[in-house]
Amino acid sequence: MKRTGAVAVAAVVFAGLMGAGVPAVASPAQSTFADAVVYSVVHPDASLPGVNDFSCVSASEPVVLVHGFLENSYDNWASLAPKLVADGYCVYALDYGAPDGVPFKGLGSLADSAAELGTFVEAVREATGAEKVSIVGHSKGGTVPRYYVRFLGGAESVSKIVAISPPNYPTPGPPADESLTRLNEGSDTVDGVDYTTIVTRYDQVVPYEASLLSGAGNTNVVLQDLCPADTVEHTGISYDPVARQVVTNALSGVSPTAVVC
Repeated sequence: MKRTGAVAVAAVVFAGLMGAGVPAVASPAQSTFADAVVYSVVHPDASLPGVNDFSCVSASEPVVLVHGFLENSYDNWASLAPKLVADGYCVYALDYGAPDGVPFKGLGSLADSAAELGTFVEAVREATGAEKVSIVGHSKGGTVPRYYVRFLGGAESVSKIVAISPPNYPTPGPPADESLTRLNEGSDTVDGVDYTTIVTRYDQVVPYEASLLSGAGNTNVVLQDLCPADTVEHTGISYDPVARQVVTNALSGVSPTAVVC
């Protein structure tokens, strides 16, 4: 398919996935998760600056951002996404797992969420012509891509998963289904996919040990091992400057631990 045709097809897919009946509101970057939450509630059509731009061209793989449970693409990524765009990446983000008009998303089973992600990734690949994408996810959004690459054919479309505080092993919080047990059977990684798992010891939602992977191809990064004074918690970690350096290093192939505190 020619690029112009692919863009048209992908635009229709994006509109459906994001519930877009009217153009999204151009929205500012944010410096804290709390500010971004408030903004996204007051402005339900908020869009991430520079994200989901089908005219974007980059020498790097497209980056797909996956928000967490009871979050949305804007409040999760209103700091990191504009920085990735400024670094030259073509960045895409979906809202998944919620009825229209619900500001806090990421509901639904791990399997259903992974299926939505798969549709979105294929739309990105079709539009950009990219063979593979890199995925960055927070909380449940870091676990959903693992399901996609293991059970839904995503290993053919994904080169990297950078997961920030993901609930990879059972915890009191979501995703509260047996899918995690199945997901971790045999190995918690899939051959051919690069994994970076970023955690904080101050996580009050997902005990950080429940995030860590042991399979081949994964690098676990505990922020306090790099910067002991960093006290960021679960909701703030996608806004944390140290975590951001780990993410950008992982995307660019630099050692994820090469950070400045």
